[in-house]
Amino acid sequence: MGIQDITRLSSEASELATILQDLTRLGQRTGMVADGQGTGSIASALLECLACFFGAGHGALLLDTQGNLEFGRSYSPASLYENDVRVLALHRMGENDSSILLDASASHYEKEQPGSALLCSITYRLPVGYAASESRRLQASQIELLPCISSNAAPQPLEALLLLSWDDAEEMDCSMTIERAHRLLPQIADAAGAVIGNILLAERVQELEHTAMREALAGMELLKAELLGTVSHELRSPLASIKGYAATLLRHERRLAKEERHQFLLAINEGCDRLEIIIERLLEMSQLDTKAIRLVYSTVDVARLAQEAIGAAEERIVARFPNRFHFSLRIEKFEGIPVSTVPLIMGDQRRLREVLDNLLENAIKYSPAGGTITILIRPAAQDKVASSLNIDNKEDTHGSKNELSPMLEICVIDTGIGIPAEHIERIFDRFHRVDMRLTREVNGLGLGLAISKRIVEMHGGVIWAESSGPGGSIFHVLLPLQEKEG
Repeated sequence: MGIQDITRLSSEASELATILQDLTRLGQRTGMVADGQGTGSIASALLECLACFFGAGHGALLLDTQGNLEFGRSYSPASLYENDVRVLALHRMGENDSSILLDASASHYEKEQPGSALLCSITYRLPVGYAASESRRLQASQIELLPCISSNAAPQPLEALLLLSWDDAEEMDCSMTIERAHRLLPQIADAAGAVIGNILLAERVQELEHTAMREALAGMELLKAELLGTVSHELRSPLASIKGYAATLLRHERRLAKEERHQFLLAINEGCDRLEIIIERLLEMSQLDTKAIRLVYSTVDVARLAQEAIGAAEERIVARFPNRFHFSLRIEKFEGIPVSTVPLIMGDQRRLREVLDNLLENAIKYSPAGGTITILIRPAAQDKVASSLNIDNKEDTHGSKNELSPMLEICVIDTGIGIPAEHIERIFDRFHRVDMRLTREVNGLGLGLAISKRIVEMHGGVIWAESSGPGGSIFHVLLPLQEKEG
């Protein structure tokens, strides 16, 4: 090897190192773009970088999404799109150019007329990074992330077409230029293709983000509609009652007996109480969503709290539904052995009482024929804790299991109408109510379970529901037994 060859190789090695660094920086920039226009600017910068490296006067960067593009043909811009070809970037070449020359030999030069300048060009296929190198191993769920690959068919590697042309090249100069391009392009093809692959992935991420944003906005609009519909319905009933009784009192106060006036005032007071509850529920849900509520921790005896909740529930319904419901409290050990006490926990006593009240109220509402409502309190088994927290509790290679924090389980069991399978996943959503023939007249915003879920999660616990046999349902609550640190 002569000194001239060594000098040329050294110069090319330095040039390759520089352009590879430039391509690496371009690839990193794709992760910082904020919109589709940003990825377009990176594609233009990539083409300009390649054209400058090879000293080309014109260039085009095309994405052959289906592998239909044929060399040796002239394509109009319209026919390019018809062949599933996407123009990524153009360098000193307008989209309205009549044709783009693609040569099967990947290089082309010819004299149009004797004595005229040579048209010197080269077309090279660039593998598109991840999409090309990993397409054979992509699973169906991963294939969906690549915008130009169909998950219904065998994945096809994506390729980009790099077209470069040089003006006013002599025949010898063109041959040397083409030879240099052939020699150096394979060394930077993967890096250039990786930049294009990053561009496509960035565009796909942006598309998914925009789709998620649209779905979120649609969900918010639906939530607003549900809120307006539910609130207007719930407000209308007590307001109509208050207005009706108040109007009657104003018109016929002197003709009404004292007992009747008293009953009217009781009805008005009851309607005001319902309005107050609705407003408090909406305000509490808003505060929970915005994390404006802070828990006040203290030692809590859940068994005593459950007994108080049962007493309050019996007092509320004894006049309305005499002898229709039977409430009971059971306290057990792991093995189901009855005991009289349970371990104390650290929590917000007021909020945990609210959870029990909501669960009992839900059990009463969805037991129109009455029945038995039981609160069961027991230490939670480790397998149940692991399952509820989605933790693998299997033995490791040393034969030991992961140590999970002990938790207390609270179950509210009723013998009502149960929960249809299609409602199980949404039972804790805001404003969601099981709409069945027996419960069409059930009042309420559908916020009690949603509020309970937020409170339980704030305590580091979990809550879920399941149907119980042919009728009835069970609501499970797990609360940590360890003390609150700090």
